[in-house]
Amino acid sequence: MKKQKMPMEFTPFTWALAGFCVPVLLWPLALLISPNLGKNPYLTEWQVTWMSIFLWIYPLALGIIARMIYRLYQTNAQAAKRVLAISAVVFHAILVYVAAVGFN
Repeated sequence: MKKQKMPMEFTPFTWALAGFCVPVLLWPLALLISPNLGKNPYLTEWQVTWMSIFLWIYPLALGIIARMIYRLYQTNAQAAKRVLAISAVVFHAILVYVAAVGFN
């Protein structure tokens, strides 16, 4: 097994990956506001449950996805860039849905 060396500088890709992980800093806020989803009379129990689960576990999911994308970047940079862009769009689409529907 060959020894991997630590990166010595930030590339545009690593900055993009760090930007992808910035929402993790808002996790305490997500934990505080997730109980308010149950107060929305227009949501079904299923929607409240899944929106709450999303707000509770998204930092873990972002971390795992970021690590997988970084490992992919070491072998295939172009594919990693595409996966990062798709992941960012999907995450933000889900986040906008939860914010728009859940807290309306």
